[in-house]
Amino acid sequence: MNNRYSTFFLCLLSVCACASGKEASLKCKEADSGNAKDISLYANDIEFTIRNSKRTCDSDFIYEEVILPSKKWMITSWPTSEELGLNAQRDLFIAPSKKSEATYIGSIPVDATPIGTNTYRNIAQSGGSIYETVYQISESSVETKTPSMELVISDSLCAYKKENDSVCQTVTGTFDKPLCIYTDGKKKVLLELSSCSELIQNSN
Repeated sequence: MNNRYSTFFLCLLSVCACASGKEASLKCKEADSGNAKDISLYANDIEFTIRNSKRTCDSDFIYEEVILPSKKWMITSWPTSEELGLNAQRDLFIAPSKKSEATYIGSIPVDATPIGTNTYRNIAQSGGSIYETVYQISESSVETKTPSMELVISDSLCAYKKENDSVCQTVTGTFDKPLCIYTDGKKKVLLELSSCSELIQNSN
């Protein structure tokens, strides 16, 4: 099995190993509310409510304090065993206080790792490229940051050899001769291969 996939599944099988020391688990209780289901999450002096939740208590929930820019509580809902896979996501919720309603703000891949304050990075293969995606957590949403990097390992695309070029050229990347691409969502620019060193490690 590819080392990247092996690491991924080991991470999924041990949620605690993926969590940081700041995170703590929450107990869960479900309650029907008309046609919807509410979830109560609690631990010690903590009590959060998630209204009309698509999640159930089959999921594992953890929480941690975050600064956004004032202190909030971020609740993470991990996928159930039936939802595990290479595209598995963890849902994120923000609560304003220790005893309050938590609001869904978005989701990030299960194997996304923290790289800074409220910032996570995911490296994954799709088609003939390995992509870096960076997520920024705010009080109300999960934003995908640009620019980002792409390692082309089995594909052809039109890229600019220099950022100020006006015409792109068709280039091909292979496993033996991959290409490092910088993209802002509109324009793909060739970079030195060393700029994609972390993506190269994930292709081995």
